[in-house]
Amino acid sequence: MKFSAFLPAVLLATTHVHAYLKPEDESQVFEQLDGIPTPWILKENEHVDPNQPFKLRIHLRNLNMESFQQKVLDISTPSHPSYGKHMSREEVNRYLAPPSQSFDSVQQWLRNHEVGDVTIQNDWFILESTIGRVEKLLDTSYRVYENTETGQLTLRTLSYNLPISLHPYIDIVAPTIKFSIPSVHRSTLVDWPLENIETNKAEILNGNFAAACNRTITLDCLKDLYNLRNFSVPSSANNKFALAGFLEEYAQHNDLQNFLEAYVPTASGADFSTVLVNGGLNTQQNTVNTPLNMGEANLDMQYAFLAYPVPTTYISTGGRPPETSNMEVDNEPYLEFLTYLLNSPETYQTISISYGDSEWSVPRSYARTVCDLFSQLSARGVSVLVSSGDSGSGSNCSETLPNSLRYTPAFPASCPFVTSVGATYQVESEIAVPFSGGGFSDYFPRPAYQDHTVTAYLETANPAFKNFYNISGRAYPDVSAQGVNFHVFIRGSIVLESGTSASAPVMAAMVSLLNGDLIQRGMSPLGFLNPWLYSDGKMGFTDIVSGKGSGCPQVEGSGFPAVEGWDPVTGFGTPDFMRMREIASDIY
Repeated sequence: MKFSAFLPAVLLATTHVHAYLKPEDESQVFEQLDGIPTPWILKENEHVDPNQPFKLRIHLRNLNMESFQQKVLDISTPSHPSYGKHMSREEVNRYLAPPSQSFDSVQQWLRNHEVGDVTIQNDWFILESTIGRVEKLLDTSYRVYENTETGQLTLRTLSYNLPISLHPYIDIVAPTIKFSIPSVHRSTLVDWPLENIETNKAEILNGNFAAACNRTITLDCLKDLYNLRNFSVPSSANNKFALAGFLEEYAQHNDLQNFLEAYVPTASGADFSTVLVNGGLNTQQNTVNTPLNMGEANLDMQYAFLAYPVPTTYISTGGRPPETSNMEVDNEPYLEFLTYLLNSPETYQTISISYGDSEWSVPRSYARTVCDLFSQLSARGVSVLVSSGDSGSGSNCSETLPNSLRYTPAFPASCPFVTSVGATYQVESEIAVPFSGGGFSDYFPRPAYQDHTVTAYLETANPAFKNFYNISGRAYPDVSAQGVNFHVFIRGSIVLESGTSASAPVMAAMVSLLNGDLIQRGMSPLGFLNPWLYSDGKMGFTDIVSGKGSGCPQVEGSGFPAVEGWDPVTGFGTPDFMRMREIASDIY
């Protein structure tokens, strides 16, 4: 078995204490599910080849995470003396380095089992092994399961075991019991007659925004609505913008060129770069009959050019290995994506993510680990914006107890270290979209930066529905932007797309512009936005007081309405860019 290590300097300089496992050290269940989660079923007759390659990740517990996250909040709070003093990759790694005994104990356990090649990256052990060896290591059995809604196949287990002596050292092992696969937060793809789209496009380009933008949205609509018209975009080599790509979605260069020629002719010829992670691809094909997925990626990329000329990158994070047909074997996209970013010495100042799961479909330990990784990005001065979901407060309300319905929060929108973006529509007076995701986390407690705002909201919230959600949970979304009927080029033709997948890159593009503006003037980028948003930053947003998010379809009147002030359907509302710029500049 070969070990290779990429360790922070503090670990390399440490004298290791070799902790060999005793033969009598018993294994005990570390994580388990009570049953197969909906909508998955066991494929009884599907054979699992024990020699099939399998990648396993083991994450060591960070004993300093609580104090680290307080440091992140300090760095991100404008009134704190540490504001803007972001950390480097090396500083983050040193702060969170687990005790050397953790490394030695886990490493010896792996040696004893001869699992294959092992790479150590900071506090992660990454195993290149086989199904059979991993099953012996974890004293478990992997089976094939099918998602009855999508047909997706996956290899997972319902429980696994670890030596009792290792339980204090290990935080998560993946993939094991996490069945969910991130879904695109896109509500609809609207098929409008081409002549109607062209008419709307002509009206917008001729400056007739009010009527045309009430029906469909282009970059010009957004610039007019969100007060970007008079802003001269700074060019800074130190300001970069990235979009997350999962689910084998590929942004198309040709479609971007068509989009720019139609809506931003001054940017014709501009392009994006692509980074490939974990076997991600950059497949380019625009023929009508190709089955290639591109709708989400094209939407994200084309509206990211609201921030032009900020350099924009599409990070394509790999899906299933090619030899496994349509079966998901070892892909944990958030872990692959985030560890790639954190291992990079340089980082992006702004990141947009338009994917998510229902919180209940993600094991609590996995959600916590991913959220901890987001907090590490925050420490490095990265603004992460995530779509809030397209199911309102939870159109698939779960019945936790007989006759006891609960809203279903979205993840990672519910993580307290990301900025969650909801959706609105119409422009003369913006309205909350019924599909705009929002609510209260069942996994993450309400962070202190939300206490005053959310407590005030709860005092006036309809008491009839307070049993449907966790009043002490992290509340979301934080802000909103337009999310209905965006002009998008796909395979050379314009279609209309809707969803918080549209609102997230729009809001992220404006944050990227703010970051570039601050950097050009010698200031630190905004980094983690929420402590600023919940203090002075909220004054840079237009409050949305009309509309309502959908609730449980079984319960009339459920769902969250837009109200004065913050609410769990539009957050603080939609951006006024020049006002945001003024407030951000006043921090210093």
